[in-house]
Amino acid sequence: MDRRTLLFIAISVGIIVAYQELVLKRLAPPRPTPGQVQTVPGGNAGEDGAAGDRSASVQGTNPAPRAQAGTPVAGPVEKPGERPQGRPVTIETDLYKAVIDTAGGRIRSFTLKDFRATNEPGSPDLELVVPGSESELPMGLEIRGASKWSDVQTNYATEAVDRRLAGAEQATVELRTELGGQPIVKRLTFRGDAYPIALHVETPAGSALPAELTAGTEAQPAAIGLVWSKSISKATQAGGVFEGAASLVDGKLVQTAPKALEKPENLSGAIRWSGFEDHYFLSAVAPERASQVALRTRGDAIETRILTPREGPGPVANDYTIFMGPKESSVLEAAGHDFVRGLNLGWFGPISLFLLKILNLFHRVTRNYGIDIILLTVLVKLAFWPLTKKSFESMREMQRLQPEMQRLREKYKDDPTQLNKEVMELYKRHKVNPLGGCLPMVLQIPVFFGLYQALSSTIQLRHAPFMLWIQDLSAPERLPMLGWGIPVLTILLGVTMFLQQRMSPPAGDPAQQRVMMFMPLLFTYMFIGFPAGLTLYWLTNNILTIAQQYFILKSNPPPVAA
Repeated sequence: MDRRTLLFIAISVGIIVAYQELVLKRLAPPRPTPGQVQTVPGGNAGEDGAAGDRSASVQGTNPAPRAQAGTPVAGPVEKPGERPQGRPVTIETDLYKAVIDTAGGRIRSFTLKDFRATNEPGSPDLELVVPGSESELPMGLEIRGASKWSDVQTNYATEAVDRRLAGAEQATVELRTELGGQPIVKRLTFRGDAYPIALHVETPAGSALPAELTAGTEAQPAAIGLVWSKSISKATQAGGVFEGAASLVDGKLVQTAPKALEKPENLSGAIRWSGFEDHYFLSAVAPERASQVALRTRGDAIETRILTPREGPGPVANDYTIFMGPKESSVLEAAGHDFVRGLNLGWFGPISLFLLKILNLFHRVTRNYGIDIILLTVLVKLAFWPLTKKSFESMREMQRLQPEMQRLREKYKDDPTQLNKEVMELYKRHKVNPLGGCLPMVLQIPVFFGLYQALSSTIQLRHAPFMLWIQDLSAPERLPMLGWGIPVLTILLGVTMFLQQRMSPPAGDPAQQRVMMFMPLLFTYMFIGFPAGLTLYWLTNNILTIAQQYFILKSNPPPVAA
């Protein structure tokens, strides 16, 4: 690859990486458009100011009374830190272990059996239910009207027992309680070999509830709300990886970081799903019908309320699909409901997904993602071999014309217009395309960025070992020496970039030559904090490029200086 092309790609990569690292990941994501987001006024949609209204429906300020297992007892909202404990119902499948608490009918725990919390030996399974110090457990239920709303936090009765499901086996857990003497039902259906959980909620007829819970206005219709919450780690927020609320509204993915929620907000429109995401996992709820998502922060957590308007005076039945699992393309696609949109791969997402499928095909044979990355890089290089060869040959032709170009510059140094005319005539006479060296490489840029996004985002590399000291391809590699560790792959990457430059024809512009001298150092510094999988890809790509250049040089030697 010639120096101009390398400089172009380097600047392009630098801009993209700098924008992602310094802007997208470190600053709050852009807020949705004004047509999508409406600021919630005081006392509305889950704002703290509604606490006074809540007490009108659930009276009392003392701690919630304890209830015997299976006995529905109405009680006040518990204070922060005084979360009641009901009877746990455990459902274990091939993929996860879920614990449903009869207190509030909420999810107490949800651990993924195929993923560990850390890469340390003996690390426990990853827990996706992380309640904040002041927030509630997920899957709460509330019924609201224009001015009043009530959390249904009573103890649910159930006859369900702990179950272990395998394969296509299914089990249903039914929870029952009452509000104002009227029945409320939550029915969850689990399957042994799939992540999605079907949730069916039945609430009383509006005529059976207090008027303040059923009457609505155009601005604030009476609604049924499913409440989701999750604590957001401050360490994760500072680490450059997005973690926060995510919703698919009107076909657009809306990501909301905690620091962007200075005050509660509403997302209005066609709600496909809403929940929480981090780098590798998604916890979200897809409602059968909903028109609004209410977001707010509460202590160290974000709370999401999926609101479905109450239509008609009769009993209301709402259906939801709960997904709590990895952001793996095949898993998300199988779950349906457009959950796959949570795997946000940017502009070149289709290319990234295609390359991920090839990576997974290699993995069926090798069982080592480091080897898979090397094989995928080789495959991409072979696919672009004709373009690379054409680019290098065009670059050689341009190099042969350099002596004549220099003579023209000296002859017409005071007449730029005539110089350009003579240069174009020179190109035409020798049948050389000045863009021939760059255009083939430009065609490869979408593939490069697609592969970059795939390797930096794919969950398959999380805690995936390669060999020797590289035991996590999703983390920066360090040979454990000298305390901090030595980034061996990154140093080799810089060395190969230097060799690649030495093999490339020198640029005609001295200033450009000086800039290119710093590129290996710049890329070495930039890749120190990159995941080992991405560094391995770039290093392999450099080695293959050097081999290509050597082969082309042998078959097409450089011109002899005049």
